[in-house]
Amino acid sequence: MKRIIVLFLVLLLPFASAIPVNEWERHVYYRSITLYAPAVAQAENGSYFGVLTEINVTMMNGSGNIFVITTPLTQLDMQGSAKLAVDVAGMLTGKDISKYDFFFKIEADTPIVGGPSAGATMCIAVICLLENIEARDGVIMTGMINPDGSIGPVGGILAKGEAAGKAGMKYFLIPKGQNIDYKIVEKRIGWVTYRYPIPINVSKELYEKYGLIVKEVEDINEALAYFTGYCFEEEKSNISILTANYYREIIKPINQKIIKEANNSYIKAKNSFEKSKIPIGTWFYSPRGVVSNRLDDAENALKDAELAYENAFYYYSISKAFQSMINSRFVIYACKYYNGTSINEIYNITKEKAEKALEEAENSKINGLVSLQCIGGAQQRALEAMEYLNKSGEKLDYLYYLAYAIERSKTVYWWINLSKKFNESYKIGEEWIEAIADKYYDYAQSIISYADILSKETGYSKEFVNMANNLLKKAFEQKKKYPASSLFNSLEAIANANLAIELVGISKIEEVKDKLDRTSQLASYAIQKARNISIEPILAVSYYEFGKSIENEDAKDALVYYKYASMIANMLCLAKGFKSKNLKKAFLEENEIKKINFLDEFFVVIAFISGIIIGFIISRIKKGRREEKIVTPDEAAENLKYFFDNL
Repeated sequence: MKRIIVLFLVLLLPFASAIPVNEWERHVYYRSITLYAPAVAQAENGSYFGVLTEINVTMMNGSGNIFVITTPLTQLDMQGSAKLAVDVAGMLTGKDISKYDFFFKIEADTPIVGGPSAGATMCIAVICLLENIEARDGVIMTGMINPDGSIGPVGGILAKGEAAGKAGMKYFLIPKGQNIDYKIVEKRIGWVTYRYPIPINVSKELYEKYGLIVKEVEDINEALAYFTGYCFEEEKSNISILTANYYREIIKPINQKIIKEANNSYIKAKNSFEKSKIPIGTWFYSPRGVVSNRLDDAENALKDAELAYENAFYYYSISKAFQSMINSRFVIYACKYYNGTSINEIYNITKEKAEKALEEAENSKINGLVSLQCIGGAQQRALEAMEYLNKSGEKLDYLYYLAYAIERSKTVYWWINLSKKFNESYKIGEEWIEAIADKYYDYAQSIISYADILSKETGYSKEFVNMANNLLKKAFEQKKKYPASSLFNSLEAIANANLAIELVGISKIEEVKDKLDRTSQLASYAIQKARNISIEPILAVSYYEFGKSIENEDAKDALVYYKYASMIANMLCLAKGFKSKNLKKAFLEENEIKKINFLDEFFVVIAFISGIIIGFIISRIKKGRREEKIVTPDEAAENLKYFFDNL
């Protein structure tokens, strides 16, 4: 009987292990374009030289997948460049890129040095596909693509220009500020050969040798004008954003109340310190000196808060008052401890208040986009208070953590009450919050991974990558129970990762200042855009004002606040759906238009003559090649999912 059962089971195995093959009919709509980008290759003797890489991009109706095939294989940053190029193209065009799949095929005749220098060209290719416009022949570009649409610095400019000139290109677009490159020369003195760099004016060198016109471009929109003759409306604004401009009637009374509380807290701390028994200690560690310095910090922060209030920087004033109250609270706790109160007793009081604040933030209902910001901000602060509550350290350090925790808990109620002072113009539910938190968490993972690769390769931006990873960890831990807080941690993580990428190669003060100006202008525009569609970006406005307040003290921190404000405002705008942007004819100087038109006509004649002589070969060497099967994939993309085999 056992043998029969075993035999029966063996006979069933083929059926149990067989996986059915599903087959269905599919309709694929695609557009395709080929552009060229210069790269750097390394010779056997260790020297570097320029080569051209062929970049073919195909866009199909799909579900937001991005595939990259490289021949020969390149480093992982090429994958990150392609993903970022698609994201930026979607941002600039206002198109929903999740409706499409993108296939990048990058080919070079020789192994190229890894790097993100083809990112800007990839972005131009994707924009051309999304907008269904042609790219001009004879225009080539090098530059990494930054998340804000600016074009970042790259290496090997001169070698790449040489490759472009030899290939017969007429326009070579390079990142702003990179017109000077360096060439290594050798000089023999006696028996010794010296090698040293000399500066080369790239535009002068390449024009004299090849007639190649070099143009510096700041962002992808400017580059698009050279490639296509079109550009998008500038989305930057010089208007400074302050809480007083929009929320004076709401924020000013709150600011007055908080400054009064901070003043009372400081007076109490000062009186406690004067009556305390805190020991002087020694010259290398004085408990009384530590506490005294904190009392001074409280006074200085309070003065800053009062000055900011007088100048109508209300959110910054509130933040400085908060800093003052933390230090005053620390002084009070230190005095209590040295006067006989146990740390455990202070901990229990703080713990009770922190837990109550967290419970309040957790139970507060989110009804729309305004309360999403306020309750999300409240949850972040409540969770941060719990984080400080559970820190450990030396006695005075620990008391400071407890002081921070209790004061942070008080700000939870401030944000919750603030949400009740605005009308909701856009209703949302729990499922929507969870979905958008997941979406931005996934994107944060992707962009941080790319930023990490670039940081390790270049040695730049490590502090931004570390901060982004810490925020991403918080976002992951909070996703299920506190999705609103998770969302804003993901957005802040993305802001830090974006800056990690954008600041690669930037070290000069002037360059940081340029980046600061651009980032603040983009944030200002995003905030105004949200308000124009009846969404109050209260959190974005607050962080913008804080960034504005610390520009002169800490430019990098100001960059983070501007970028974070921009991320929040743009997220709120996308909550109402995607809105396609209109292309317009690019404004170029008259002589530039004549040059480009002449080159277009010249290449048409050359292509015609060459076609007669070599026929099909011209299709292999012509730049800006495009192929199109259906010009309106948006209509077919809706509700379709496709399985692409043989990738």
